[in-house]
Formats: sequence, structure tokens, C-alpha cells
Amino acid sequence: MDTKSAFDLLQRSLQDLCDAFNQKKFFPLLEADVAAYLYYRLLENGCPLSEIYSETRLCGVSRGERKFDLVIGQANTTPGCVQPVLVVQIKAFQRWGHSPQQHRRRFKSVLSEDIESLKQISGILQDGRAEVIADFVFTSQSSGYLSGKWNGRIRRDILAELCREANIALFWIRPDRQDQMEMERIV
Repeated sequence: MDTKSAFDLLQRSLQDLCDAFNQKKFFPLLEADVAAYLYYRLLENGCPLSEIYSETRLCGVSRGERKFDLVIGQANTTPGCVQPVLVVQIKAFQRWGHSPQQHRRRFKSVLSEDIESLKQISGILQDGRAEVIADFVFTSQSSGYLSGKWNGRIRRDILAELCREANIALFWIRPDRQDQMEMERIV
């Protein structure tokens, strides 16, 4: 599979996630639920089972380095790694059971861990890197945690700028004003 085909599958799977949530068929409580659902939808949408991996290592990245949430690519069984065509990092902002402090910590980890790890692999994969923000936060004041401010700037704009500079695709799944989830590719 090539990078463009993998991105097409990812976008279709993200839309499926929105549809399932809107139809009240999917209620993710944790980030792991989002990752598991995307894995399932990627398979259902045609990704070969032999080419999709979760929490895995990439070929060309030191063994002790970070594992990546979802990877589409070919396995190299000798060193136990994947030669990727698409690498996806996922961060979820839940509306249930998380405090504002937990949301702030999660946003910091997007900046300091997810985006940084995707930047670090640019030498082995230039175009197939993506950050997925599954943002379920919905209040009377905002639709999505990224709609709020961080140090005087809109969080969405901060992430968009960082991803644009690093050639990382950014997908934002968020509620609209009627609390229906929708997917937007920002970068």
C-alpha cells in the first residue's frame, strides 16, 4: 500500500468513527478505545491485516525510542519493526471523567511528545505522518477542547502551525454546535 491510499483509508475510517458516535453506537471512554476503533475500521475499509500495527516500533528508529499508536506498512521480522507508509499518533480529549487539569496535561503531551516524535521520524518518512485529535469536549461555551486558548492563542491554531511547519497531517474530530461529531483535516 502507498501513502496516499493509506491516508484515504484513514480519512474514511475517521469519518466512520464520527458516524458511529453520532448514531450512538460508539462511546469511547479512553484514547485506547479510539485507537482500537480506528484499527478495526482501517481493516474493514480494506487495509490488509498484514500491514497494520498498533503500539509498534519503526525500522530506522532506535529500539528504545517511542512506539507509535497506529502504523501502516510492511513488517521486517528480523529486527521486529515496521517500514511505514503511514504513522498515526492519537490524542483523545474526553468529555467524561477528565478534569480541566487532565486536558491541559494531554495538550502539553501533544506538543511535547506526539508532534515531537512525528518530527523525529521525518528522516524515514517525510509525507506519511499524522496527528489525530479525537476531541469529544462539548460545553455551552465551546465545541472541542482545541477551540479554547493556550497562552492567549487558540489551541487549534498552535497545533496547525506546528504541523504545517513539520509537514505533519492534522485531523481534528470534534463536535459541531449540535453535538454531532465531524472530521476536519486542518493540515
